Amino acid sequence: MLLGLLLFHCSAFGQSGSVDATFDPGGGQNSGFDSDVFSIAVQPDGKLVVGGIFTKFDRTSRNSVARLNVDGSLDTGFNPGTGANNLVEILAQQPDGKVVLCGRFSTFNGVNRPYVARLNSDGSLDTSYTPTPDAIVIALALQGDGKAVIGGLFGSISGVPRNYVARLNSDGSVDASFNPGPGPNLPVHTIAIQPDGKMVIGGQFTSVNGSSRVRIARLNPDGALDTGFDPGPGADLTVVASAVQPDGKILVGGDFTNIISATRYYVARLNTNGSLDTGFDANIALAFGGVLSLQPQVDGKIVVAGEFDTVGGVPRKNIVRLNSGGTVDTTFDPGAGPSAGSPQLDRIRGAAIQPDGRIVVGGGFTTFDGIKLNYIARLLGDQGGAVEFTSSVSTVDESAGVARIDVRRTGNTAGAVSVNCVTFDGTAVAGADYGSTNALVYFNAGEISKPVFVPVLWDSQAEGNETVRLSLGNPIGGVILGAQRTATLTILDNTNLQSLRFTTIVPTNNQMRLILSGPAGRACVLQASTNLSAWTSLGTNTPAASTFEFLDAAAPGFSRRFYRAFNP
Repeated sequence: MLLGLLLFHCSAFGQSGSVDATFDPGGGQNSGFDSDVFSIAVQPDGKLVVGGIFTKFDRTSRNSVARLNVDGSLDTGFNPGTGANNLVEILAQQPDGKVVLCGRFSTFNGVNRPYVARLNSDGSLDTSYTPTPDAIVIALALQGDGKAVIGGLFGSISGVPRNYVARLNSDGSVDASFNPGPGPNLPVHTIAIQPDGKMVIGGQFTSVNGSSRVRIARLNPDGALDTGFDPGPGADLTVVASAVQPDGKILVGGDFTNIISATRYYVARLNTNGSLDTGFDANIALAFGGVLSLQPQVDGKIVVAGEFDTVGGVPRKNIVRLNSGGTVDTTFDPGAGPSAGSPQLDRIRGAAIQPDGRIVVGGGFTTFDGIKLNYIARLLGDQGGAVEFTSSVSTVDESAGVARIDVRRTGNTAGAVSVNCVTFDGTAVAGADYGSTNALVYFNAGEISKPVFVPVLWDSQAEGNETVRLSLGNPIGGVILGAQRTATLTILDNTNLQSLRFTTIVPTNNQMRLILSGPAGRACVLQASTNLSAWTSLGTNTPAASTFEFLDAAAPGFSRRFYRAFNP
C-alpha cells in the first residue's frame, strides 16, 4: 500500500513538462496510434477527441478520428465506423457534444462528405450537416453561437462563392450574413475568434478584399476587413497558428523569420491594433518546420509546439513553455522531448490543456523523453481550469424584467479568462419573450463567479411557461468549457394569475384577521401603517391555495390601521 501511494505521489507532483505515467495508450510497439496526430480536443469529462492521418489505435481500426478515455485507452463507445478516408486536419467539439471535423477527406464512413463533417457524440455521422467545399479545409474556429468559421484552399461552399474563408450556420449552410467579398487572395491556415466576434486569420495570402494584408489580417463579424487592425508589411512566410489572449493581444506562429519589419523567429505577439509587441521575443532557433501550435495558459504563460531545437539559448525540442514576456519558463522541462527516429522528422502538431493543467500533445513521434509513446503523450502541468454555468436550469417570472444566470470558474484562477454566453430560442422567441443576448463573461484573476443578465419581456398573452436556451463558447485564456456548458432558462407565464386583493378584514380574538385572494405559490408580503408613509411588515406568506389569511395582533392598539399587500 505504501509503495502504491509513493508512486502516485511522484506521478502527480513530478517535474512540470515530464511525461504523465498515468496516461497509457497501450503497451508494446503497436501502442497508441500508427501515424501522426494533428488535432486534439478535450471534453469536459476529460476524454480526448483526436484527429490525424492514423488508421489504428493500439491494433483497433480507427481512421483519422478516435476518442480516448482519461487514462489514454480507446473509448469504444465512440465508434466512427470506417471513419475518414484521408487526413483530419483539425477538429472542435460543440457545446452539445457534437464534433466538427475538417481536413483532406472526401468521405466519412462511406458517405460523401468533402472536407467537412460533423459527428454525433457517439462518433456516428451527423447526416443533417452537409456543407460541400470545393477544396480542402485546414482551419476551424467555433463561435459562441454555434456557427463555424472555416479556412482553407476552397473557392466556394455548397455552390456559394467564398474564397478561402467562410462561416457556416449551425446546420452547415453558408452564413449569408458573413460576406468577405473577394476575401483573401491565397489560402487561410489559422483562425482565432475574439470575444467581440472579430476574427484573426493567418495564412499565405498577401491581400484581403483588395487591401494589402500580408499573411495576417482581422475581419469584422460580418466578414469585412477590419481596417483598424494593420500589421503593415506582415510576415515574410506563412502564419499557421494563432491564439487570442484575454488582454486582446494576439499570438501568431509559423515558419516566418520576420514580421512587421522586425526579426522574430517563428512566433510573435501583436498588439490589438496589429502592431508588433516589441516586448515579446522568444528567440526560437534551429526551427525546421517552425511553430505549429500555440496554447495560452491561465497564468499568462504560453505553450508553444512545432519543430525546433532551441529557445532563448535553452535546449527545448519541439515544445517549450514561455513566460508572458517570451522568455523560457525553465520550470517546465520536457526532457529529451519527442523523437520519431530516422528518417522520419519528429514534430508536435497539436496540443491541448486539460482542466487540471496537464498538457496533451500529438504529432509525429514514437517516443517522448525516451518513453515509448506513439504519436500522443500527456505531460504534467498545473495551469488549467474550466468555465461553466453554475446551474443548468433556472427560472424567472415573466414580469421580472431581467433574469440572472451565474457562470462559474473552476481550477487555477491565476490569470484572466473569458467566454461568450449566447441565447437561443427554445419555446420562447427573441424580441417577443426575451432580449437576445451575446455577452462577454470576463473573469479577472481570482474571480470565480460572474452573472449574465437576460432581458425578459412581459406581454398580455396567455402562452404558458416558455424556455430560453443558453450556451457558452469561445473560451479564451487557457480554460475549456465545463460539463454545464449549456443551460435552460424557464420564463414563468403570469398572464392568467389571479390578481392579489383583500376579500375580508374583520377583528377576531383581539386581533385583525385579513383574508386575501391571489396567485397560489407566489410569495405575498403584507404591510401595515397608521399614516400611509411609514409601513411595518407583518410577514411574508407563500400560500398553497388562492385564498389565504394574515393575522395582525397589534391592530387593537391603533385607532386606525391601513394595510397593503404585494407580490415581490
